[in-house]
Order: sequence, then C-alpha cells, then structure tokens
Amino acid sequence: MLKDIIILLLIVYLVYKVLTRFILPILNVTAAANTHVRKMQEQMNAQMQEMERQKNQQASRNKVEKEGDYIDYEEIK
Repeated sequence: MLKDIIILLLIVYLVYKVLTRFILPILNVTAAANTHVRKMQEQMNAQMQEMERQKNQQASRNKVEKEGDYIDYEEIK
C-alpha cells in the first residue's frame, strides 16, 4: 500500500515538473508570439489604410488640378 502511494506521488511529481518546465513555457511563448503577430498585423493594416487614404486624397487633388489644364488640339496636315 505504501509502495503504491509513493509511486503515485512520484508520478504526480514528474508530471508536474514536465508541465511546469516544458509545456507551460511553450504555451506562454506561443501566446506571446501570437499577440505580437496580431499587433503587427493591426499596425500594417493601419498603415495600409493611411496610405490608401493619402493616395485617394492625392488623386483627387491631381484630378482637380488637371481638369483645367487639358487643351484639345487638332492635327494639322
């Protein structure tokens, strides 16, 4: 009986050590990496939206400026 309890406690201790030294750190690193990647994606999306907004503003400014600059011409033969 005492032998079974000691073996059970030893197994529980070993499982606890494996979990705390190997499994939990891997899970923590994975969660931190996922958080970092998600944050980078959000920043990239924000930058892309800002670039699109600036591109649209510039295109609208150029369109207004070029609207009066165009002159029709006919070829002279």
